[in-house]
Amino acid sequence: MDSTVIDAYGRRLENMRISVTNECNYRCIFCHAEGDPSGAPSKPGGALYPMKPDDYWIIAKAAYILGVRGFKLTGGEPLIRPDIAEIVSHIREAAPEADISMTTNGYLLGLLASKLRDAGLDRLNISIHSLKPDRYEFITGVSGLERALKGLEAARDAGFKLIKINSVILKGVNSDEVWDLIDLAARFGAMLQLIELHPVGLGAKFFEKYYYPLSKIEEQLRTKAERVVIRSMHNRAVYYLNGTAVEVVRPYGNPLFCAGCNRIRLLAEGLLSPCLNWSGPYVNVLDRIRAASTIEEKVQAAIEAILETNTLRRPYLMWPIKIEGMLSCMPSRELPSTRRARIGIPKKFRIRR
Repeated sequence: MDSTVIDAYGRRLENMRISVTNECNYRCIFCHAEGDPSGAPSKPGGALYPMKPDDYWIIAKAAYILGVRGFKLTGGEPLIRPDIAEIVSHIREAAPEADISMTTNGYLLGLLASKLRDAGLDRLNISIHSLKPDRYEFITGVSGLERALKGLEAARDAGFKLIKINSVILKGVNSDEVWDLIDLAARFGAMLQLIELHPVGLGAKFFEKYYYPLSKIEEQLRTKAERVVIRSMHNRAVYYLNGTAVEVVRPYGNPLFCAGCNRIRLLAEGLLSPCLNWSGPYVNVLDRIRAASTIEEKVQAAIEAILETNTLRRPYLMWPIKIEGMLSCMPSRELPSTRRARIGIPKKFRIRR
């Protein structure tokens, strides 16, 4: 089933990125905390986790009804939650044909890889930003490279459909390790995802010092690739070479990235956000489903919250449009506002009682 929910800019809604906790056992120098307004991640321990596994079932069911077919679990560090496998199984039950993936630093993955696969997790993104222990610790704040590599091994042995290695490339830190990381991905039968530093969260503080444009690396990849594919998700280029695939994520100053965005975000507090760069207002889906009585009413409330969030979606960077030979780049304040749009639930999205 294709997504039938489209925003005011013609972009489909097909994906939900879910932050299950603000806690993290790492302190990466570029962390953006998934756009969470609370800021940097909190240290592990003491979290109450306002969102419960049943809440994720309801929201996933609502999103699935609306045509969402991809769920990405993130954090903080999602493996910090003791009930993370239960959350995965609840989403799988609510969205049986969806693609469910997770981004993790891999530190705890050796203990949980098989359990997550059995719960219904399809894919994993494992963050390994350097293969040199001192650099890895500088970037992450943790001496955890060996644990992360063991987590990568456990993920391979667990039989996930796909494993990606995430690497944020930083000028003067790990920008000389790209080909070593490509070799690592090839050895493990994984993909490599090279990520450009983004000036959001802690990354804004160090952006000028560490920003390394991936266009420099793409020139090399393009000349050596056997083939190149452009993914619909964020219009990302994927280069196939050396027995693996290298996906390039270039969000900075890139309107093509925004034009290909098909997701909304669920923050750990139960807030829906239309964009990583969004500064509010947020749609509080958790309050709405808790206020409803029956399961059907809760799912209906979540559907309405998702549709309302979709009206807030807009590209963070606009693509200049040529009109009658003139280059027109309309300031964002002149673009039509959707914030006050009335929310109506289409009949096909209404649950029969």
